Amino acid sequence: MKKTLMTVTAALALTFAAGNAFAATVYATDGNGQEYNALYTESSWMAIEVPLADLGGTLPGDLSITTAGLSSGTTITLDSAEVKGNSALLYVTVERSDTRSYVNDLASITVSASGKALTTVSIPVYGAAYNQ
Repeated sequence: MKKTLMTVTAALALTFAAGNAFAATVYATDGNGQEYNALYTESSWMAIEVPLADLGGTLPGDLSITTAGLSSGTTITLDSAEVKGNSALLYVTVERSDTRSYVNDLASITVSASGKALTTVSIPVYGAAYNQ
């Protein structure tokens, strides 16, 4: 039993490491120190916390983002960015076209400047379904 549990644990650890080899997992924040494990739909107050080192040590003035892994009709838009300590806070708006469907996605967000990809981060995106 212990050998099976250790084998499963090792397999999960390898799967996790392989799945995150190119996309760092980050946290969302409200900008005031409160951290969240995900972004939430219908929000425009959340920021993605990215280490400044991943952006080359400074905050470029021409940042942009592209996303993958989102449900059809769900978007993440970069509103602004600021430096806070050793991190860049990328303030975003998360929207979806249909609130009758739930969202449970893992967004892959590529942060670019001057046409060059600087880093790719992953963060869950959640949204509850509402009957209208």
